[in-house]
Amino acid sequence: MKKNVIVTGADRNYFPFLRNLIKSIHRTGTIKECDLCILKVDKDNQYLDEIVNLVTSFKQADFSMRLSFSEKKNWFKLLTERPFIKDYFPGYENYIWLDADTEILNVDGIKNLIAGTIYKDLSIVPEINEAYVFKNKKFGLKKIFSSYYKISGWSFKNYNKYLKKGLGEDLFFKPLFNNGVFCLKAQSQIWEVWKKNYQYALDNAKTDYGIKTDQLSLNKIIYDNFDLISILDATNNWIIDKSEKVIMNNGTLYTPSLPMKKINIIHYTNKDKNDYFEYLENNKICKKKIII
Repeated sequence: MKKNVIVTGADRNYFPFLRNLIKSIHRTGTIKECDLCILKVDKDNQYLDEIVNLVTSFKQADFSMRLSFSEKKNWFKLLTERPFIKDYFPGYENYIWLDADTEILNVDGIKNLIAGTIYKDLSIVPEINEAYVFKNKKFGLKKIFSSYYKISGWSFKNYNKYLKKGLGEDLFFKPLFNNGVFCLKAQSQIWEVWKKNYQYALDNAKTDYGIKTDQLSLNKIIYDNFDLISILDATNNWIIDKSEKVIMNNGTLYTPSLPMKKINIIHYTNKDKNDYFEYLENNKICKKKIII
């Protein structure tokens, strides 16, 4: 057993992403730094037989949170069980969660996540970078009339709805931390506080719309315990959907802004397994298929 472990998972529909991630963990030598454990979420998991020799351990996930709504899709477990991953796979010093739709481009991303927990509890990346393009027109200040404006946005509305009245106003101008990539110390108090806050949000959820409050509840904890947080830059969780076209140079992806930085972990949020993403190489626009 290594000191550090990567935990991830996917349902059958997202298995191509999971397979792509696992291949990248081995291709980049990341497997030398961490064990690799998989949460199984479906009842029939035969599709995972393809990767059985590439994984340290599998565990069948169940719902550890109380859900007041009737619809319980299997992939919901990949959200509800995130605060419980050290309970599924005990004995490690640091737990790294990677969404299935991420890909390791360089082992430095994992090393940075681990290094961030030397003096802090949680290493995580905010969804901000100078090269990100603001695409969400529903977020911001919406003009009502004259000089009167109304705050809008998914996070703002749901902070207030599920967690605490007024929290949306408190966190509106603060960056959202993406919990698709993080590293958390085994001994951190954040695990139990996250469970409590996420459960509180779910108790306020009358429909499955509230299942994604896993990230909002963690963000509340981050700002309540900021002295425990290591902030990593966007190269360690590069959200391709938010970015201008990245740069390809000799097979390596770099940020489009200067000075160009090597991208360590890429995140295909909102992408389909058959999608492409565009990049610039020798000043020409090229396309790369996400899943090969």
